[in-house]
Amino acid sequence: MKLNKKSLLVACVLAAMSTSAFAASTTTSTTSTTVMNQDTPTSTSTRVTREQHSSTVSTSTTTTTEKSSSRSSSTSVGVGVGIGIGRLDTFVPISGAVKEPPAAVKKAMKVLKDDSLLQQGYLGLVKEKGKWGIVGTNGQVVLAPAYKSLDASSKKDGTFFVEEGKNKISHIKADGTVLESGKEAQEALYSSLNEKNTAVKELNDFDPKTVSQSYPSDSYVAFTEKGKLGFKDANGSVVIQPQFKALSDVETKFSEDRAFVKANGKVVAIDGKGTVLFNAPSNEVYPYKNGLAEFRRKVSHFGLGGILGLVGMGYLYNHGGVYLEGLGGLVDDGMKRGYIDRNGTVVIDSKNDYVYPMEEHGTLVRNEGKLGFMNRQGQYVIQPGNYEAGTIDMNNVLLTLKNKDTNKYGIFDMETGKQEVPFKYDTIEFVGEHEMSVTNDTNRYVVDMATGRVIYKGDKSINVKAFIGDTYTWVYNKEGNYKILSLDGTVTETPVMKDISGTGSFSHGYSPVKIKGKWGIINSKGELVVQPTYDEITIL
Repeated sequence: MKLNKKSLLVACVLAAMSTSAFAASTTTSTTSTTVMNQDTPTSTSTRVTREQHSSTVSTSTTTTTEKSSSRSSSTSVGVGVGIGIGRLDTFVPISGAVKEPPAAVKKAMKVLKDDSLLQQGYLGLVKEKGKWGIVGTNGQVVLAPAYKSLDASSKKDGTFFVEEGKNKISHIKADGTVLESGKEAQEALYSSLNEKNTAVKELNDFDPKTVSQSYPSDSYVAFTEKGKLGFKDANGSVVIQPQFKALSDVETKFSEDRAFVKANGKVVAIDGKGTVLFNAPSNEVYPYKNGLAEFRRKVSHFGLGGILGLVGMGYLYNHGGVYLEGLGGLVDDGMKRGYIDRNGTVVIDSKNDYVYPMEEHGTLVRNEGKLGFMNRQGQYVIQPGNYEAGTIDMNNVLLTLKNKDTNKYGIFDMETGKQEVPFKYDTIEFVGEHEMSVTNDTNRYVVDMATGRVIYKGDKSINVKAFIGDTYTWVYNKEGNYKILSLDGTVTETPVMKDISGTGSFSHGYSPVKIKGKWGIINSKGELVVQPTYDEITIL
């Protein structure tokens, strides 16, 4: 359950994966940032819009820089040092809060998010009157909105895929010149989507601590003959004779040399030779991933519970019960789940009140009113307490918990169980690759966890959006009053920003903004580069 780099790289990717203009006809993960309606925190994905294209308007920029003391300490404890009553001006660095993403992640991110299209002068996809087009970095229309759907090629070569009518796909240049159409265009589109989806899968499946071993049987394909289930290898040769039955409602497939099938009326696990290994603990059991298989048992009722928010720029996690939309959350879905190892031994029992979906370092377990964190071996790393789940930093292996006795938040290391930050803050959220946002009685702070430097200090009522793969984000209050916050602590406010009613996340130094019901694009200096005239906008 690591989140910061994996977490902050999730947001980055999540933003990257926001539905593209092509989503109307084809399911795809795009590298663009989709506008989210500020009024609906649940990721209502609306892109920005336009009615007419006006020239770029540059407004004067006023910046103020928040200076704060930074203190470094050899102590590897992430404790905020209180200065005065109700104030918190200095933080001690949190140990392990600086980690480089693995090479595999960097490779996938290169596909999902780079600035090559911007270097070619292409800034965003815009929607007007139900049709999509392209605007450039100069704020001018590159391709007038005329297409039912529109998506940039994963090759970032300045070409795009468009849909003009039902299933009429074309591969075009940015000026509208058709390169391919018909079957050839569809094949090129599928190739582009596959490249993106592969990159997303690599992020989704990447677990540095628990890398799955591959087996020849993982490529086996199930088939039926006279009502019996068997398996063929990739060449179509029968390797397991038809003798089993498939599980109802669950895909029967091999994973890590294990498949769950029915034999003699029981759900059993078999290996790649067809040997029955053990009985499954439930009739509902799912394929193995990194040495563990999830099983579920039916219950007559359940209650929905706490929320474990996933924030940051991390990787993508889509296990049962985890819903990531932009900066999404992990929700108690009421499932009575547990986990078994490859020998069939129950590692985490489904008889607990609630077991959260398994992540790379383990999972949260709630039982008898107490919440703790178990590793993948079923051992408590964070002992159960009167806690409520907060947010996680996947990359830095940090977890926030709320002490329900004091209503204060602290931070724990999910590998060691060590409490890095005591229960002393009203809220703690991870909002960047190394950044967290905390509040006390009166103030909100954005802090660099790696150095202890206070990046931003404001009133407690101020909201801070996460740094989603960019060095800029938004701070605002319930009345709006949007300002741009840089990782260096610079706060930017310009006259045009007083009219903003909603924003998207920054990408490549640009952000969608909503002004008077329409969407435009603003740069990190607070200058409108695309006038707010569009219905939807996606930053490329």
